[in-house]
Amino acid sequence: MRQCEARTLTLTSAGVADLMGAVLEKGGRFGFLARGTSMVPFLRDGDVLTIASLDNRQPRLGDVLAFSYPGEKGPNLVVHRIVGYKRPAIVLQGDGNGCTPEIISSERILGRLVKVERDGRRVRLGLGPERRLIAWLSRTRLLWTVVWPVWHRVREFLNR
Repeated sequence: MRQCEARTLTLTSAGVADLMGAVLEKGGRFGFLARGTSMVPFLRDGDVLTIASLDNRQPRLGDVLAFSYPGEKGPNLVVHRIVGYKRPAIVLQGDGNGCTPEIISSERILGRLVKVERDGRRVRLGLGPERRLIAWLSRTRLLWTVVWPVWHRVREFLNR
């Protein structure tokens, strides 16, 4: 039996967004390796993210969406959490860096994060009912100024 060698296909952010849009439009799910730290601690660099179409479902506060965001070199694929609304637009923000929120129209939404895998195991924290609280903590910047430092201290204490 002949062994197949593993190959990696590297695409630009715009290329991934285009491919994701085509797959989701056909009713499929799209998995890819996350790059970046804007969603730490809930999503990490190297996590495998699975995106599904919204299927005529209105996105809800706390949902994590994949969307196309204009950049200097063309559109970027971004995965951030809904932290509010400015009708008819949606306000999204990364959990991990207190970055400036993005205000986007619904046409830019590619899909919703439905599954996260890290080191071969499924990660559920941040996608369940707690997502609304996380959205509020991110929007008010309390996640990084209060919650995250306290969590680090508790983990250090428990690991002694």
